[in-house]
Amino acid sequence: MHSRSTVRRPPTLASRKDRGSLLIVAMLLCAIIGISLVSYMQLGKTNLSISNRAFYNNAAMNLAENGLEEAMYSINKKIADSSYSWTSNGWTAVNSGADARRVLPTSGTYTFDQNATGTVRVYVYGYQGTAPKAVARSTITLGGSASRPIEKWVEVQLRKTSKFSNGLVAKQSITFAGNNASVDSWNSDPDNNSATAAIPYSAGVKNDKGSVGSISVAVDAILVQNADIWGYASTGSAVPNVGSNGLIGPFGTPSGTTDMSRVSTDFTSNFDAVTAPTTTAYSLGSITSSLSLPRTGDVAAADGKYYYTAPQINFNNATFAVAKLNLGDPSPKVVLTLTSTTTSIDIGGGSGALNLQTGATLEIYAPGDIKIAGNGIMNGGTTAGTSNQPINLQIWGTKTSGVQDVQIAGNGVLSAVVYAPQASLKINGNGDVMGSFVANDIRVVGNAAFHYDESLGNFGGGNPYRVSGWKELTTAAARAAYSSVLNF
Repeated sequence: MHSRSTVRRPPTLASRKDRGSLLIVAMLLCAIIGISLVSYMQLGKTNLSISNRAFYNNAAMNLAENGLEEAMYSINKKIADSSYSWTSNGWTAVNSGADARRVLPTSGTYTFDQNATGTVRVYVYGYQGTAPKAVARSTITLGGSASRPIEKWVEVQLRKTSKFSNGLVAKQSITFAGNNASVDSWNSDPDNNSATAAIPYSAGVKNDKGSVGSISVAVDAILVQNADIWGYASTGSAVPNVGSNGLIGPFGTPSGTTDMSRVSTDFTSNFDAVTAPTTTAYSLGSITSSLSLPRTGDVAAADGKYYYTAPQINFNNATFAVAKLNLGDPSPKVVLTLTSTTTSIDIGGGSGALNLQTGATLEIYAPGDIKIAGNGIMNGGTTAGTSNQPINLQIWGTKTSGVQDVQIAGNGVLSAVVYAPQASLKINGNGDVMGSFVANDIRVVGNAAFHYDESLGNFGGGNPYRVSGWKELTTAAARAAYSSVLNF
């Protein structure tokens, strides 16, 4: 028998092509998968980098605010403790002692996770003045990364928490009714020392730091209309309404323009009730004819002030005055508490007036309506250069509910401070109006030139500072303004 053998035939050309095609397809699939894996890995790395930078972006902002908080702490610490020394607590005085700067931390760098490091530089303008400003520049360098550092630049404006830390302040609306009204500022007491002579307002000392503020969220919270606000305007929500001939901004701002860097829409303010002093006082009847205080024979209290109480001041063509008379006191200080809850003051007639002699001071506490017309108020002289400081005449509205009608006119110049949280306040004047006015709503009638006295920010003694303006500096131009002082 013969065995049968198997004969193998060589593969055909078609089968070789099939196998080659499969190999090529497999290689292409592997290449696609490889490219995809590399792409996904790169995407994951990119997302991780973005997430990491976003995380440290927030850390940089926290670091900048940490530096600003240190500045505020030092400023308020000095108020609470006069022995506190900036230079002994990490700060360096610069600019001939007017400003101060510091690097935080003391060691030079903060250490974060992933070997990231950070530092913050803080510069305080006018750290011993009435309205200091602080700027901070934080820098975070990421560990193990060639990417550029993360920086945050922040500027804050500080003001004391005085009842008179702004020029015109209202719960509701502030309206300028004249066509040529204006707002600016000056500082009558820049060294905060009552022993030195006060600086009267003049064109040579005026500043563009006038300020008006309303906590209202209504669209008509501040009606600037055709007034010139050389300074700042703040509301609870809406941008102030500016007419074609009005403006808000620094000196040089064109008419019809609002400089948004001078506008804020998150303004808040406290309108605390005021109570009349309880010091034993001389009792007067209703003042219905001319009267000058203090009277001969009256004795000042331990604080050097003469205290009086009366139902009301109500007369026409007469004068209520504060003058030294025969007491030999060149600067008498009078405190008058009125008790009528309907009409506290009504001074009218062609020659009716409330007059303070040069150097005298008067505090009036009134729960009822106030109307001072006729010749109005004369606080010292009849011009801005001769009048007493606004703080010399204080009018306090003590009404706690309902509306208190307050109407005040000046005799050539109105220099005063008015604090009346329940008042519908009308200021009538075509000359200079100086000081600070706080009310429920304010209407400025006529073409008055309102001058805020910046020294009123110190009113009340050891008041702490608060942030009145916060701004992150995000553009190259904004940062360039501070680069010279923050490169140390």
